[in-house]
Amino acid sequence: MGSKETVEMGEFEDYPVSELMTSPPITVRPSITVKEAAKIMVENNIGSLVVVDERDSLIGIITVRDIIREVVAKGLSPDNIKVGDIMTRNIYYILSDDTIRRAVEIMSERSIGHLPIVDPDNYRLVGIISKADILKIAPGLFGALVLSKIRRKMKEE
Repeated sequence: MGSKETVEMGEFEDYPVSELMTSPPITVRPSITVKEAAKIMVENNIGSLVVVDERDSLIGIITVRDIIREVVAKGLSPDNIKVGDIMTRNIYYILSDDTIRRAVEIMSERSIGHLPIVDPDNYRLVGIISKADILKIAPGLFGALVLSKIRRKMKEE
């Protein structure tokens, strides 16, 4: 690895995600309409909402991309569709003591832009981190990770 990559990755990779997460995350119930969810996103200038049940347990996530793909592009009315109908259910999450590097790895491997963060002791939702959050402090981290994966693949061949 070149020295620039080492600095870009080394400077932040070991920071816990709890240092960068948005807490508390904005949550919604699956029963609200997509229109209500979109309004909350616009009001808070965010690209996702964590979906929780009545016990505040993590059950899904809804993103702007979900709304566009599942409602707008299909010509459906956001007044008639519930968040629970289009949310991603089997979501990836990260523990609050995991590193920013681990968050980047998960986001890159799974092509996702938002990761809910849970407490490692009780698995309760404590925050959320986005690619945009990470890019603000370490813009080269995603690129450096991709480069290192490409180099590993080339060595394997």
